[in-house]
Amino acid sequence: MLQRLAATCWAGLAVQPAPEPAGRRSFTITARKYAFEPEVIDVRRNDVVRLTITSADIAHSFTVDAYRIQKRIPPGGSVTFEFRADEVGRFPFYCSMRADEGCQEMQGELIVR
Repeated sequence: MLQRLAATCWAGLAVQPAPEPAGRRSFTITARKYAFEPEVIDVRRNDVVRLTITSADIAHSFTVDAYRIQKRIPPGGSVTFEFRADEVGRFPFYCSMRADEGCQEMQGELIVR
């Protein structure tokens, strides 16, 4: 009986996948009238993502609602920050600045696989 219990416990442990180690990914994104370059950020779940967002002209913002990210980039300046991509899916990012109507067209996509 004890052997059967031990075998059952061992089998239960054997089917548990090991957690994937987090990778580190870095991206530089340029914000300019009226687009982000690149428009797509593609990462794996649990990656630590480092973004540097640079404004090539006017003030912009970088917003990802699902990750509660909202950063303001000053004219000609840049902002660098990190976050863990812990949620799988496709998440839009966009410029939330309303001073210039064209900023409302600025959008891209964060893909977490």
